[in-house]
Amino acid sequence: MKKILSILLLSGLSSLSFAQDEVMLQGFYWDSFRDTQWIRLEAQAEELGRYFDLIWVPNSGFCDEKDNMGYLPLYYFNQNSTFGTEAELRSMIAAFKANGLGTVADVVINHHNTNGWFSFPAETYNGVTYQLQSTDICRNDDGGATLTQANKEGVSLSANNDTGTGWDSCRDLDHKSGNVNRVVKAYLDFLLNDLGYTGVRYDMVKGYSPSYTADYNTTAQPAFSVGECWDGSGVIKAWIDGTQVNGVPTSSAFDFQFRYRVRDAVHGSNWSLLAGNPSDTGGYPLIYQEAYRPWAVTFVENHDTEKRANDNQDPLKADTLAANAYMLAMPGVPCIFLKHWLNAKGDLKRMIEARRLAGITSTSIYESLASTKDYYAVKTTGTRGALICVVGKTPDAYTVPSDYQLLCSAADYRYYIQSSAYADWDAILARIDAEQEAARRARESFVPYTATVRVKADFTPVYFYIWDSNNNSQLNGNWPGKQPDTEVIDGETWYSQTVTITAPDYYFNIIFNQGSGKPQTRDLNYISSDRYYTATIANDAVQVTNVTDAVAISDVKAGSTTSDTRLFNLMGIEVKHPVKGGVYLQNGKKIWQKSN
Repeated sequence: MKKILSILLLSGLSSLSFAQDEVMLQGFYWDSFRDTQWIRLEAQAEELGRYFDLIWVPNSGFCDEKDNMGYLPLYYFNQNSTFGTEAELRSMIAAFKANGLGTVADVVINHHNTNGWFSFPAETYNGVTYQLQSTDICRNDDGGATLTQANKEGVSLSANNDTGTGWDSCRDLDHKSGNVNRVVKAYLDFLLNDLGYTGVRYDMVKGYSPSYTADYNTTAQPAFSVGECWDGSGVIKAWIDGTQVNGVPTSSAFDFQFRYRVRDAVHGSNWSLLAGNPSDTGGYPLIYQEAYRPWAVTFVENHDTEKRANDNQDPLKADTLAANAYMLAMPGVPCIFLKHWLNAKGDLKRMIEARRLAGITSTSIYESLASTKDYYAVKTTGTRGALICVVGKTPDAYTVPSDYQLLCSAADYRYYIQSSAYADWDAILARIDAEQEAARRARESFVPYTATVRVKADFTPVYFYIWDSNNNSQLNGNWPGKQPDTEVIDGETWYSQTVTITAPDYYFNIIFNQGSGKPQTRDLNYISSDRYYTATIANDAVQVTNVTDAVAISDVKAGSTTSDTRLFNLMGIEVKHPVKGGVYLQNGKKIWQKSN
């Protein structure tokens, strides 16, 4: 595994004597319920591990009974989310780790959801019960509305007001509370030391004092920490300073002003804006300031800024390659957006390798070479050479020094490197081309397999309504579908149906129901592996629970006696480096890999 250098310099260290060379992937976008299924991401572990050091995934805790991006957290220790089961999450994290890729958890601890206004669920982990109480809610939550309701119901809140910015959609937690502190620290320990996460991304850190981030990081010791302090550079710098222990920050932060500087250059078709001015509104981006450069995580798009179906947000409208080229040529820890990666892997792979060839790190020094409306040129000096990046409408208009050679290019960017550092580039390009060809062949040699959905229901009749990813084709006819077969497992009757998974991007969806006009479940989406559910009727609906991890799968065998030893993941792609505890396909059967 590649060594992930910690951004954290906790109490034992007192001087800035390091440089990070990580490149991070944001492994999701808004409503990425298909592309971010844990089994889909795990299937890409080898490829992702070659180019990224860290992958930030969405909150993996169970939130409610609907597709949910995780920003309304309800459970900390229940890790069966809309992205997959806990077993699939553990398998993915282990596969990433085996390929040198650290997984970054999305940690939402500013606020917490409830059942009703004040009721938090109790959770038991390692024999200890954790439960937030009404007295853990900030007294001024929801601008006083929560206190008014508490007085009506005779409920007590915390005596403390919020230590940061309020957020009205959930209950704001009082981090001065000893119980909140205890629960959060147990949760972080579970993520890092049980599930195997490498680092944390803290959501909405403006919602509570940065001193609590320092406390949590000092206790949890993540190898990587980044906070979402969505504001101008002055506020972000103050937050970073507020996380200090012994004079050293314990967390990095996203460089929002860097993102806005790039957006303005793109949308205004004025690339001279990248040169910047210290007096600009919002302040200088962090990476423009040497003192804060080591703590900057740069990005050009994320799940909050991207274009969405019904809300345009604030997306980049053009030149995404140029935006990423500029980001990857600059210091800081760059974070590539999943949609950009999926849409332009070839170019981004070349950019990442160019960054590595030059040895650019979070603390590298850069120099503006040319700044015009039509193009901007910058030189960044790494540990192995200097890289020149030219972005804009006319990147060829810049005259490159004679001792530099072209690495890669597109219509809106050029990368050049000092000739002395060029030697390995042809081999790098050959490797990228070879793996792209191998990926194409792997897709073509996909091995179809079956996925069986089983439900144990306390009612009859039971109908399965199923549609798939092929133009929403109905697999069981029109609503309400068909009554499925039954089978007995360990003395219990299950209703079941098996579907053939015919392609890497194939999946199906299902609704359990009693018939037309009768109770039914929510949509159960993006299924491409075995699932076990329990279903019961309550409040005129069928309530369903995913119990896959708790049920022994009868067709999973420990080992195999067949001559064909090739292993495939549950996406049907051959796996060269299986991980301990993973479930794989071999000769059409599932097997459990006992060791590496």
